[in-house]
Amino acid sequence: MTAEQRFLVTGFLLLLLTVAGMIGYVIIEDVSYFDALYMTIITVSTVGFGEIFPLGTGGRALSIVLVVLGLGLVLYTAVGAVEIFFANQPNRRRKALDREISRLREHYIVAGFGRVGRNAWGHIVEAKKPVVVIDNDPDRVEAATQAGALVVGGDATRRETLERAGLSRAAGLVASVAKDSDNLVIVLTARNERSDLLITARSNEGEAEEKLVLAGADRVVAPPKVGGHRLASLVLHRELADFVDLVHGGRTVEFKVEEFLIDATSPLHGVTLRDSEIRGRSGAMVFAVEDPGGGLIVNPDPGLEFADGVRVVAIGTDDQLSRLRTLVGTG
Repeated sequence: MTAEQRFLVTGFLLLLLTVAGMIGYVIIEDVSYFDALYMTIITVSTVGFGEIFPLGTGGRALSIVLVVLGLGLVLYTAVGAVEIFFANQPNRRRKALDREISRLREHYIVAGFGRVGRNAWGHIVEAKKPVVVIDNDPDRVEAATQAGALVVGGDATRRETLERAGLSRAAGLVASVAKDSDNLVIVLTARNERSDLLITARSNEGEAEEKLVLAGADRVVAPPKVGGHRLASLVLHRELADFVDLVHGGRTVEFKVEEFLIDATSPLHGVTLRDSEIRGRSGAMVFAVEDPGGGLIVNPDPGLEFADGVRVVAIGTDDQLSRLRTLVGTG
């Protein structure tokens, strides 16, 4: 029997006892139904108000029965109510979480809160972007919750789980679960629902990269390969490592890459790269320009004019990119 069923049974028995006590007082003591009901309630609840009318031997015997049975039923019903309250706490938390997620727009979804997913979540949070985590492991769900993440517990390969995380309103998805096959299903499911969604995926095996791209991933990252390249760069090209990781004042400052859309409302629209003075005014460096047709111009000519729909790809620190964002004017 569930807690709800036990609560209903004891509640019904308590009601039955109250009715029986009321009728008993009416018959035994010949009082009104209201006085009998009042006497029954104060007796069962043991509030100690005393007799509201003189009780004979039969009335006192009935009061003893009501106290003994009523007190037990009241306590059992109260315990059942508390049990139901705490049993429903997870449901209340889940509903509150679902309401919070339902209000998100242009957020990011990270599927998997392992080492890779946790780092991806942390970087998105550092960028001050809303993010929702999906994981089906209770320990990782608890770890993500303790870290302050919005967490959806469930299988990210299922469409309903992705929808609970707000897939229809999301700006991007990171598929970072441990198995390549699961990441493949996540990418396929997400791409089927959202053709415009930016999807990045994790790949552990080399042959999975091509499959993930064919499934609809915009970018595929292989942590073992990236780590190997990074280690090799550190030992082979020290000057390149110094460029990527600039140590200043005892802390590491990482350069970041970001792209900016220039439209007709942008102050840079119709301005050449040279005349924009992006390097001098922001400190960021433009190393590529992507035209509306998808063509990428690396190390663009200073005479290149920024047309409507052009995307500027720049590298710099957070502060430099922030200043460039202000120059572009459209975010």
